[in-house]
Amino acid sequence: MSVLTMWTLVFLLCAVTSSVWADSCAGRCGAGLDPSKTCQCNTQCTTFGDCCGDYYALCTQPSIVAETCNGRCNAALDNTKPCQCNSACVNYGDCCPDYQSLCTGGGGGSPDITCDISCLANQLWDNDINRVQVWEYEVNHQGQTTTSSTSDEASQNLFTYLQEETVFQKPTYSTFLALLDNYTPSTSQTESQGAAEWVEIDAFLDAILATDVMNHLYNFLVEHGHVTDATSYREVLKELWFNLYARSSSGPINSSGFEHVMVGEIASKVSGFHNWIQFYLEEKKGAINYQGWVSRSQPLNIVAARFTWNGLSKAKGSFFVGVSPEFDLAIYTACALTRPNSGCSFTMAGTSLNIQTYDVAHKSGLQVATAYPNI
Repeated sequence: MSVLTMWTLVFLLCAVTSSVWADSCAGRCGAGLDPSKTCQCNTQCTTFGDCCGDYYALCTQPSIVAETCNGRCNAALDNTKPCQCNSACVNYGDCCPDYQSLCTGGGGGSPDITCDISCLANQLWDNDINRVQVWEYEVNHQGQTTTSSTSDEASQNLFTYLQEETVFQKPTYSTFLALLDNYTPSTSQTESQGAAEWVEIDAFLDAILATDVMNHLYNFLVEHGHVTDATSYREVLKELWFNLYARSSSGPINSSGFEHVMVGEIASKVSGFHNWIQFYLEEKKGAINYQGWVSRSQPLNIVAARFTWNGLSKAKGSFFVGVSPEFDLAIYTACALTRPNSGCSFTMAGTSLNIQTYDVAHKSGLQVATAYPNI
């Protein structure tokens, strides 16, 4: 072999070795983004599709790295770790193998590792796949108003657009809509629920109980001793939200948690009315005069609005905008059961939030008298 040929082979071997090393995760597992490399070796590479060929072999094997949530439940994203232990990992597909058992109570994990209200709230938020997407609706918050304002002048609508054909065809929305005409808003009138109304209620419960949102709520309530199985879970939801009660100890049977919170009620003024879908529909009909916002919370898109409904006023009515019916029901249920008659404070999507709920004091057991985001 000539000297020239030998040096040519050495050069080619070095070049190949250099290329292979550049395309390898050897010594790079969990490293941050390196634009100088042709591929990456952290958990984000599975999302962006630029993992090195040996990423899974070198960086995700239990014998090489510790794939555990022990001591890490609800921890923030850690790019130095091959897997994550917060509720977002469900969406990104990078949960550690023991995430469900240790962090969500789903597998008989250690009893001292529990999912608290913030943990649950993030699970609900992250798994609300039926939440309306930003391109499916538009809102015009207008200027800020005050609860002492007396102006009754017409204003622009809060909702300027909603892609109803895609949003309202989803099962949890369509079954929710079917319930709205079952109630008489006036609190002076006695109400009743017949077989047809209960068929619609059961259809709505069937739809929402099939969602991940309500499955996470179920796991949470089981873990904290509020329900024991799927049957008791359904009965608790019916009692909290749908069984009728009197709003005063001597008044007629005229209300329910669902009617008050999701539909709204009227006497000398508007009470309840903490759902964005009902607001949108009534505004579309011309029954609501939106007079501006009193307070807002971003990025969760919560608004406390001043408005009139059928000519009666609501100085401040707050609601989540764009969330699914199951999300509203789930977060309010969790707070009503764990923090009844008090503020329910937690952190969700990096934002501090307080949900206020009240029970029907003159009736035994727990029923939702009202529930709303306290902003």
